[in-house]
Amino acid sequence: MKLDKLCEIIGLQDDIRKQVITFDRGLDNSKVELISYRLMNIDEREEARTDLKNILGEDPKGIKMLTIMLNCGVQAYSKYKELEITDKIYTDTMKCFTRFINEHKEIHGYYGFDMDWWAVRHISLQLFRIGDLEFELAQEDNKKKIDLHIPSDAIFTNQACDKSLDVAKGFIESTFPDYSECEYTCYSWLLSPVLKDLLPNNSNIVNFQNRFNIISFKEDSEEYYKYVYKKKVDSLDELLEDTSLQREIKKHLLAGGKVGEGYGILK
Repeated sequence: MKLDKLCEIIGLQDDIRKQVITFDRGLDNSKVELISYRLMNIDEREEARTDLKNILGEDPKGIKMLTIMLNCGVQAYSKYKELEITDKIYTDTMKCFTRFINEHKEIHGYYGFDMDWWAVRHISLQLFRIGDLEFELAQEDNKKKIDLHIPSDAIFTNQACDKSLDVAKGFIESTFPDYSECEYTCYSWLLSPVLKDLLPNNSNIVNFQNRFNIISFKEDSEEYYKYVYKKKVDSLDELLEDTSLQREIKKHLLAGGKVGEGYGILK
């Protein structure tokens, strides 16, 4: 796998791809090689990310960091092969970069990359996109678990979720057997119990919630803004009303309500 090939298979935006390739050609690999290795190491990646930003200097659109992380993605390919993980899972996982750049444009109005703090999970073989959902090998209080994430471009039907979960469980059992008996957990605005009062019983969100025992709720979280409305506004009256979800949440907020996010364990 080479950088230009990775950019091609993940459908990286043309303008961003050109900037990445240009920066990569002038890159002094000796300066970042060790840090790149640390960036892919779960125990060192946060400190490495800080060190790398200091080395890279000004990076207003995140192109420099994106280039380094894509190169880490290239290096990760050999590890995928060693573990006999399919090219589809590799490609679908690495498409996170393309998705993050699209999300950045929706929020800020121009292409950029600012999700390095999250994408370290993808390049360190900790998080995998399997079907429409993402599955992260995690640990809490010395106990292994699988954290389930819902990408912004996921098809959120019952059928799609069933398929992702079935394939993921088989994948984890065969590739990471130490995690085969783990609980599957999810922390998301999609698990906010408030949504059950706002949406019909047959909605995809309610159907997804019904898969979990919701054990905690963080009322003041506003993470949903990014996914429902893309960006914050000066007044609630300015919130979009293009979808039924946007309309119902807006009505709820105008009435003084909150949405928050819930934490659940898959039944």
